[in-house]
Amino acid sequence: MVIGIDMDDTICSTNELIIKTADEYDKEVLNGTGIKDENAYEFTEMMGWPKEMKGKFFADKLEYIMDNAELKEGAKEIINKLHDEGNKIIIISFRKDKYLKNPFELTKNYLDRNGILYDKIFVNTGSKEDECIENGVKLFIDDKEEHCENVSNAGIDVILFTNLYNHDENRFVRKDNWYQIYDYIKEKYYG
Repeated sequence: MVIGIDMDDTICSTNELIIKTADEYDKEVLNGTGIKDENAYEFTEMMGWPKEMKGKFFADKLEYIMDNAELKEGAKEIINKLHDEGNKIIIISFRKDKYLKNPFELTKNYLDRNGILYDKIFVNTGSKEDECIENGVKLFIDDKEEHCENVSNAGIDVILFTNLYNHDENRFVRKDNWYQIYDYIKEKYYG
C-alpha cells in the first residue's frame, strides 16, 4: 500500500517549536514580554504581533524550527515498521521555498538524520491531492483539515492527526498518536 504522510505536526512537532521560538524571539529580539494570549489560534496573535511580523519571524527562524522540531512519539518506529512491512512511504509537505532555502534538502536531511524510512519526498505542494493521485496513495495522514478534505474528496482515505488546532474537527478518522495510527492501519488494511 502507498501511504502519504505530512511532515510538520504529523511526523514532527513544528507548531510547539514555533511557539517556543516566537516567545524567545519576542523577548530577545523585539524586547517584548513574550506570549500574551496562550489561547489564541495563530502564534502571531499569541504574541500580540501584527500579521506582517509573521514573514519577518519566518525569514529569521523557520529554517531553524523545521530542522530542530522534535519527532512525534512513535513516528520513527511506526513509519519504519510500515515501510518494513512493504508499504511505500511518500512524504508530502507544504514546506515552501518562500522562507526556506531548499525545502527538499531540509526535509530529506531531517528524515535521514532521524532514521525515518521513505520512498519519495514532495515539498512546495499545494493542496496535496495531486501528489496523492499521481503516486497511487491509498491512505494519507495529515494534521490540517483542509488537506484532509481535499485528499478525501479525491477518493483517498485520510487520517487526521490530532493537534490543538484541529481537536473539534469530526469529519475524518482521527488519531492522537502514531501507535493509534498503526493499530487502525493494521485493522483496516491488513485484516
